[in-house]
Amino acid sequence: MYDLVVLGGGSGGLGVATAAAQFGAKVALIEKNELGGECTHSACVPSKALIEAARMVHAVRSADRYGIRVAPPEVDFSAVMARVRAVVDEFAGSGNGDSLRANGVDVFRGAPAFEAYDTVLLDGKTRIHGQRFVIATGSRAAVPKIPGLAEVGHLDHVSLWNLTELPKALVVIGAGPSGIEFAQAFARLGSKVTVLADSDQILPREDREVSDRVQARLSADGIEFHTGVEVTKAAKRDGQTVCSWRKRVGGATGEASGSHLLIATGRLANVEGLNLEVVGVHADPEHGIEVDEYLLTRSSRIYAIGDVLQKHDFTHAAEREAAVVFQNAVLRLSKKIDYSALPWATFVDPEVATVGLTEAAALEQHPDVRVFRANYDELDRARIDGRTEGFAKVMATPAGKILGATVVGEQASLILQEFVVAMENGLTLGDLAATIHTYPTYSGMAQKLANQFAATRHEGSLVQTALKWFLGFNKPRAESENGTEHVGSEVEPSVAAGGHSDNHGH
Repeated sequence: MYDLVVLGGGSGGLGVATAAAQFGAKVALIEKNELGGECTHSACVPSKALIEAARMVHAVRSADRYGIRVAPPEVDFSAVMARVRAVVDEFAGSGNGDSLRANGVDVFRGAPAFEAYDTVLLDGKTRIHGQRFVIATGSRAAVPKIPGLAEVGHLDHVSLWNLTELPKALVVIGAGPSGIEFAQAFARLGSKVTVLADSDQILPREDREVSDRVQARLSADGIEFHTGVEVTKAAKRDGQTVCSWRKRVGGATGEASGSHLLIATGRLANVEGLNLEVVGVHADPEHGIEVDEYLLTRSSRIYAIGDVLQKHDFTHAAEREAAVVFQNAVLRLSKKIDYSALPWATFVDPEVATVGLTEAAALEQHPDVRVFRANYDELDRARIDGRTEGFAKVMATPAGKILGATVVGEQASLILQEFVVAMENGLTLGDLAATIHTYPTYSGMAQKLANQFAATRHEGSLVQTALKWFLGFNKPRAESENGTEHVGSEVEPSVAAGGHSDNHGH
């Protein structure tokens, strides 16, 4: 009998299986498809490789801004996709069954189904017994019920990677992170792109301010948006896929046509065929597997992690969940999952990254919240690089406890990580303000926000007033010691507040 049986070989499943085996537990891992999961084969890895190719094309087209004259770039789409597949193969090779076996994990291929609380049946033939189980079977693309969709056919995040020719015109249904990332990537590679979304804004999880800023930038890339619409029909006409849509408010109608149609409208949990009802586990494809704060299902021996929960479809969320389940299922501790400092990012240009509460949520939940904000055109490194589009904001309590942060712009996900570390470790904005930041870097954005908090920390306080009086700084700014009047602009802000000085780093 195994100490731990893991169902699913994606990021979360691989993580908990490897950790348990390295600790000395007897571990089995069952995967019916490819080890590495969707992140490796059809999501994170290939999509970011495609985005990087599109970023390079855009950089070449924009090179004249920096005095570099080059011919318009020619996109060899088949070569782009060949590189994407090569990158995927490299990642897939590093996570094969041999490396797992070397770590002491027994790998089984096939479809598992629970037969009893301590037994799964593999392909209806082989019984695998275990003391504890972890379900990490992931999720799949949800296909909307659109009349005619089955007849016209469509791409999804899996079949898209089989393309060898660049779509002349691409219609994307869905405006979440995946849909928006694909939309910009294909537009920059040369496709005419139209996005249809049932939500009132793109990236509906973000503040409206963030969504509007990103949509304006993508519109400048030539992408056409129709938000707040219902797709009523899909049909073939003159060799094109035509999607008819109707506005949810007002009822206005229209059509979007393209050589290809991409569906990016959501996910469904992979729970069918697991025979979960036999062991009392509550689950359905739309809502995922029900777990408590220890990631334990209604069965005391069975845990669940990753996309199958339908909570946070991020690889880093699955990895954190795997770490929690390792402590609970293997070490027999009682560790709760905490998502309060879980970051997420959308890799478009401008990049978007958020952690914790959005501004709207923070204002609703904390009446005394303070919001600090800075624009990229105030950041020296952004000005140097000519990448001044974007802003950052952080929401905090009057004492400096960080409730959430959002960054829109160059290296947003890296800038955000400083706030993630602070939230995870109980650090305040005051702590960040007291931290030395390398100049000139984009991390200076976090420093600017923290310095805004520090500047207001003792605003109008008795300590500040008394100190000013003691040091003689309480005289009116317009008067000098001999009573003459100063002429000209106000004194420049201090270097500590993030301004430029004559003595900087390299």
